[in-house]
Order: sequence, then C-alpha cells, then structure tokens
Amino acid sequence: MDFYELMNTVDQSVEQFIEDETELVEAELIGLDRRAAYGGLRICEDCIVALKSQDKNLQYYGGFEYIEQEYRSVMGGYVFYSGEDERVQEHIQKWLESK
Repeated sequence: MDFYELMNTVDQSVEQFIEDETELVEAELIGLDRRAAYGGLRICEDCIVALKSQDKNLQYYGGFEYIEQEYRSVMGGYVFYSGEDERVQEHIQKWLESK
C-alpha cells in the first residue's frame, strides 16, 4: 500500500464513521453560538466533529481554541474533538440531555 492508498482508506473510514455513528446538530442545541458552526456539527457520545472549513469559527465562536491539542485530531476533511476534554464533554452532555 502506498501513501495515496492509505489516505484514501482513511478518508473512506472517516466518511463511514460520520455517516453511521454521528448525528447532525445545530450549534445552539449543544450550547454554542450559532456562528460557531453554520450548517451544524456532527456529534456522538465520544466526540464533536466539524468540517475543516468550520474549524476556525468553532475555535473562535465556540471557545474550542482552548482545547488541548491532544484532544483534537484532523482526519480527512474533518476535525474531531474528543469527549475526553471537559469543554467538549459539556457540549456532548447538552446533546444527550436534549434527546
């Protein structure tokens, strides 16, 4: 397997995870300013997922700039924020409570 095959495999796995394991939610539902994520965010019990193109807004308007790098991963066209971070977990809890 070469690098490009690896990247393609990762992208496909990420897309499958997004489709199967996450739910699209509006930023306000989880306690964020709507400007943090126009068009919504993906969320599950473990993480919050933003499109790469949304990440700067999420960091600025959502306060995610304060999340330690160890809880932030970029895969494919997405940025994943781990629920192991207290700030992220608070937003996940709001989502769970709204269900």
